[in-house]
Amino acid sequence: MKFLSSLLVVLALTFIAWLGVGALKLYAVFGIVIPYLALIIFAIGFINRLLKFEQNNPGNSLGTEKMSARRILEILFFRSFFGNIKIERQESNEESGSSKWFWVGAYIFFGALLIILIRHLRLFLNPVPSFIQGLESLDSFLTIGFPHNVIYITDIVFMVALAVIILRSIYTSFSKNTSVSFSYVPLFLLLGSVFSGIIMVYYWRVDIVSVKELSMGLVTFSPFIPMNVGSILFIHIFLVSSLLVYLAVSSRKPMHQWNASENEANIG
Repeated sequence: MKFLSSLLVVLALTFIAWLGVGALKLYAVFGIVIPYLALIIFAIGFINRLLKFEQNNPGNSLGTEKMSARRILEILFFRSFFGNIKIERQESNEESGSSKWFWVGAYIFFGALLIILIRHLRLFLNPVPSFIQGLESLDSFLTIGFPHNVIYITDIVFMVALAVIILRSIYTSFSKNTSVSFSYVPLFLLLGSVFSGIIMVYYWRVDIVSVKELSMGLVTFSPFIPMNVGSILFIHIFLVSSLLVYLAVSSRKPMHQWNASENEANIG
């Protein structure tokens, strides 16, 4: 089963990070070398996708209105997350109720992800811009009544949306009985990345000052490993790095795979 094997891959990566940091004490490898390497690979993959897009679409530029949202998602790699779900419009120019609900969920998914990424900028900027501080305060207004914990709305919304996407992918695979290969690895990597981050916020608290010191060291190219950083942070970094590498090197065309599986199901 594809989803089970993909889940095992992500669990194995989590174990590797835990072993490398917890037992082997390879802090510099998982906190410095791997993040830099992942970013380099991701940048190369991103540029390669842009060049291929320009070659295949010589008449289009990234700034024209002809650039569709679908193409933007393809270039930004996010279509890999929806490879087993039909999100294209029907030829009749009408969308089914299921497809409309999917688009609603997709917008919520990306909206929550965008806010989470913006929130993370506070770890890489000094001083932190006021709009990021305001966004973080707005996102955590549920903290009222929970003085010892920060509750971010986007964390809850994102995890629910991602769980729905994974469940729908699994359901679609079984209902269509497709033989087309599909990997759930990017979905589970994203799930593991977000879940490990949530653990740091709500359960296994880490020293935020040390985390920012590590982050600022990376962006200023003067990296060092602070003393008061827990293993969960390095697991989080490793899963995020693995996700970036996967998105950069993956040669899958998920939408084409879905269309093929759809055709198979219709013929059957």
